[in-house]
Amino acid sequence: MSTTAKEKIEQLRSIIRYHDHKYYVENHPEISDYEYDHLLKELQNLEKAHPELITPDSPTQRIADQPVSQFPSVEHKTPMLSIDNTYSNEELKEFDRRIKRMADIDANTDIEYVVELKIDGIAITLWYENGLFVRGATRGDGFHGDDVTANLKTIRQIPLKLSVSGGVYKIPPIIEIRGEVYLPNKEFQLINEEREEKGEIQFANPRNAAAGSLKLLDPRITAKRHLKMFVYVIGYVEGIKLESHLQCLDIIKAMGFPVNPHAKLCKNIDEAIRYCSEWDKRRRTLDYMVDGMVIKANSLALQEQLGSTSKAPRWMISFKFQPEQAVTRIEKIVVQVGKTGTLTPVANLTPVLLAGTTVSRASLHNFDEVKRKDVRVGDHVVVQKAGEIIPQVVTVVKEKRSGSEKVFAEPLCCPVCNGPVSRENEEVYLRCYNPLCKAQAKRRIQYFASRDAMDIEGLGPAIIEQLVDKGFVEDYSDIFSLRYDDLVNLERMGKKSSSNLIHAIENSRGRDLDRLICALGIHNVGLHTAEVLSDHFDTLDKLADATVDELERIHEIGPVVAQSIVDFFQNEHTREIIKKLKAKGVNTKRLMVGVPQKNKKISGKSFVITGKLEKYSRSDAEKLIKRLGGRVSSSVSKKTNYLVVGEDPGSKLDKAKELGVEILAEEAFDQLTS
Repeated sequence: MSTTAKEKIEQLRSIIRYHDHKYYVENHPEISDYEYDHLLKELQNLEKAHPELITPDSPTQRIADQPVSQFPSVEHKTPMLSIDNTYSNEELKEFDRRIKRMADIDANTDIEYVVELKIDGIAITLWYENGLFVRGATRGDGFHGDDVTANLKTIRQIPLKLSVSGGVYKIPPIIEIRGEVYLPNKEFQLINEEREEKGEIQFANPRNAAAGSLKLLDPRITAKRHLKMFVYVIGYVEGIKLESHLQCLDIIKAMGFPVNPHAKLCKNIDEAIRYCSEWDKRRRTLDYMVDGMVIKANSLALQEQLGSTSKAPRWMISFKFQPEQAVTRIEKIVVQVGKTGTLTPVANLTPVLLAGTTVSRASLHNFDEVKRKDVRVGDHVVVQKAGEIIPQVVTVVKEKRSGSEKVFAEPLCCPVCNGPVSRENEEVYLRCYNPLCKAQAKRRIQYFASRDAMDIEGLGPAIIEQLVDKGFVEDYSDIFSLRYDDLVNLERMGKKSSSNLIHAIENSRGRDLDRLICALGIHNVGLHTAEVLSDHFDTLDKLADATVDELERIHEIGPVVAQSIVDFFQNEHTREIIKKLKAKGVNTKRLMVGVPQKNKKISGKSFVITGKLEKYSRSDAEKLIKRLGGRVSSSVSKKTNYLVVGEDPGSKLDKAKELGVEILAEEAFDQLTS
């Protein structure tokens, strides 16, 4: 065993863990699947050569990351394994030869394969009992996923009740269907345009947008994302005997599920390879992203005979497309400043046609990445689109260097305000900590006004840019001093839009405490954490005075978040802004502060809400139930104690009647919670 091999293995593990976190936890990948697969392949080869160095925590020893804890965990009836990948035709032929060796099939005998598009989305499972949709979950770690039933129900392609066309098949008593949720390219572009308008971080690619949409706590927002799906396999079924994968697809389609129309039965591996090559050229004609093809043995008996490793089935392989790349020149590197002061290097490129569009800018992510890739101004670089959407620099073409290229120095001060910049602890990102930085102010104000925060409709980036540049607004507390006359003469503003914006600002003064906490832009504190903090502290003053120890005692608040909160409120500039917010009538108290924390009639009981309530928003009713010690579920079951019914109730009312669940009109709900 060489020391060099050990060091290299540890280095690769560290890099892969970092990118796992960016992808699975933050939903914001920094490298392509192609680069990631090669890192993992390199680690696998090194560990194969040095098996004594394999450890249980190595990325090669697990399938995926843990499910997000915000959703109930669901155990899969049968594991949702990953798929082995290849990028070469020769490896596909070896896959065919390996199957024949393992199954003792003559080398000259053809094996039938079903070849399908590999949709670049999120793997999900749908569970049906007696034809009714009971539960939906994400893949998670392959053995346990997140229950996202309420969000999946917003996808209209998913039938809530199965029906069989043609009368050939019967509805089985239990069936589990697996598929891929994805976001069409046009919807992805619209969502990113909206996020940019609100000053929010854009999604890196359609897959991450789909993942983020499935993890939203409010299904109403998920519904606006217009997610779609294709199903591709039966994971578990009772009462039906299956013989081939193609038959599975026929049954799924007959039951009303969307099946991708481009699945093809190929008589041998050569025909499968030709079909993969055909789609490598045609893939950009689709309105959704595909990153390869999946080749499956058609015979289910053969699939069962071959079985699986601990990570992937032996009878299936994924042929990944090479990402389209182009070579261009970096004309300039500029630095952008985000709302939390994050400095991001961006390459201005000589325009080049790439995957159907002209590319002139590409993010370099962070300054460590610039150093690692040795990117210089004037360099020729290989660029590609992450998820074929977001341009990124892959590598430098060093053989094209003339000697005139210039090393880009990490900035010593903020490019906007000239304030000091530094890294905090072991952070990758460089930050400007000047609270008066105009670039940060604009981003913070955009975030403050965004939908998940104070929800000030009409206060977008273009208006904020003018307000800050003209001196009307220095920080988000100044929003509440704006007058009609300040707005009416701005570009893109007229009499009606100015009046509407003043009205929206007035309405936002009364938002609940959790929205205000979220809007403040505390590092590491998003909407969910803001709700947790609001539930624990009755007022903003109490939160501002909290210590790190006190915060860490709260469930879901760890040491990093606790320190971020304390640092934020200890800042003099922050305290001054909060004084201004109070002086301008912005609510800083929890609106339901007088509600007791527990209610014997509700504590431990399970509630489901259906229809539109008159007195409460859905979110407020759920918060009230939780504060009184109850639980809120998205679907009616035998364990449901109460169904709260508003106007235009859905099928949940019929289900509750069928199961004998107690039904509460809004007036009865009021009496129960009082």
